[in-house]
Amino acid sequence: MAKTQALLAFLALADGRAVNRAALQDLLWSDRGQKQGRDSLRKALAELRLCLSAVEPNPLETTGGPVRLRPEAFDIDLFSQGARCGVESGLYQPAFLEGIDIPDDEFNRWLCRIRLELDAQGMSRTTPVRQVSSTPCTLLPARPLFEVGILPVDSAAGDGLADRIANLLLNDLITLFDQSSLIVPYDFRHMAGAPPGIGPDVMLSLQVSGLGDTFILAARASHVGSARVLWSAVDHVARADLGQEWVNGWTAATFDKLIERLAAFDGFDAAEHHAARMVVSAVDRIFRLTPGELGEAGRLLDEACDLVEASTVFGWNAFLTAFRAEKEGRERNHEMLERAEWCAARATELDRHNPLTVALVAHVYSFVLRDLDRAAEILAPVRDASSRSPFLADTLSMLHFYLGDYKLAHRFAREAVNTGRFSPFRFSFTTSLAMSELMLGQTEDAARHCKAALAQHRVRNGHLYEPTLRTLAAAAGHAGLRDEGRAALDILGRQGGYDPLERLKSGDTPYPNPDVLKVVRQGMERLNVQ
Repeated sequence: MAKTQALLAFLALADGRAVNRAALQDLLWSDRGQKQGRDSLRKALAELRLCLSAVEPNPLETTGGPVRLRPEAFDIDLFSQGARCGVESGLYQPAFLEGIDIPDDEFNRWLCRIRLELDAQGMSRTTPVRQVSSTPCTLLPARPLFEVGILPVDSAAGDGLADRIANLLLNDLITLFDQSSLIVPYDFRHMAGAPPGIGPDVMLSLQVSGLGDTFILAARASHVGSARVLWSAVDHVARADLGQEWVNGWTAATFDKLIERLAAFDGFDAAEHHAARMVVSAVDRIFRLTPGELGEAGRLLDEACDLVEASTVFGWNAFLTAFRAEKEGRERNHEMLERAEWCAARATELDRHNPLTVALVAHVYSFVLRDLDRAAEILAPVRDASSRSPFLADTLSMLHFYLGDYKLAHRFAREAVNTGRFSPFRFSFTTSLAMSELMLGQTEDAARHCKAALAQHRVRNGHLYEPTLRTLAAAAGHAGLRDEGRAALDILGRQGGYDPLERLKSGDTPYPNPDVLKVVRQGMERLNVQ
């Protein structure tokens, strides 16, 4: 974050001297209250410590009091005349901390003084500087991870119904591409050719033909650079079976297969493609929910963040880190929570208008960090996009759920279920719907939707979604469905290795809303009444 970069520069120029925290707080957070300023400084120091963690011992020394950087751990050439050695002319010298815009008068006065000192020593922005002997690892700018072009529909003998079916399927597939934020689709169905400057990585074609009472669909995805076929499939569907359920199934299956082939294809060499592979694999592992798979997903997302500056990549990292901290116990994972907050802040810096990024970040702030005001502030600019983004609708549902507005939570949850009917995460959206129904007293509907959510989840030798199991157990207890509720509790206990009811009685619970905690506990307790 910008203030962390400024903090690093200030400590570096202190030349090893310890700086009081109050001075640092006044420098960068002079417009904040004392408590808010202390918290912001603590978070910035945590981020800086993490950035310097590759060096042992860590150059940043913080013992709860003054802060300093160990001078033996780094070199500064900012004021050194030796910085010009070996360079005659022609290299651009940026202004000190150019591009860092911090609206704090104290900081800007300090920055102005340092720049004046540099000018006085002849180290202005136009003077040459020495070349760095080794090229640093720079992050790539944010850009699409995969680009897929959609070719015009090719149906035999101009069959109008076949055309309409194919275009319906492609429209739904494009919607899912957009929602994923991993694939950016270019729709060439109504263009004479590709627009200037656009060259997708992959072209997707769909041919539909009728044969009696059956339609035949032939789909193919080809790599543009080598013309190699990444994936192809032929499907048959009877006219009598055509309906929304079949369309939903075909779209979801096609998306899954295409993502899998994009991640496995060896013809992509760009760093953003490698990052996309890691994100695809990480999200797939999140589905499995076991500690080992979640740990591996975290490693992959960390590597992806090292390769590209993409808001959704940092957003997924924040979401997963917060999810793991909540799953393993908040009280034991302060560092993980700080890491989640740092990733969330970076994701927001990169793009605060991407619906998926905002949804993931707001979920971190509301559900895990319990900062509902901050979550509401982040969601406000993109709230109207909820009808197009199931993740955003689901996050809005959960925010209102925590705030106690269960009717509005139910409305947004229903929107998420409808919009995200193709999404691999649809089990989560259905669970949110069930949670709001539980609090509205619709316990039988809640239990029914929990069972639907369990059916939607692809277990793949992993764990079932714990919020679904908790909600099912509570709803079943209130509805008198003891066998179903006890089965859910049994699975929950085996997966987590703890007593679910005792966990809820402790201070470390997954519910920031005390009313929800009370209803869930009472439902579970009723399962034990003979």
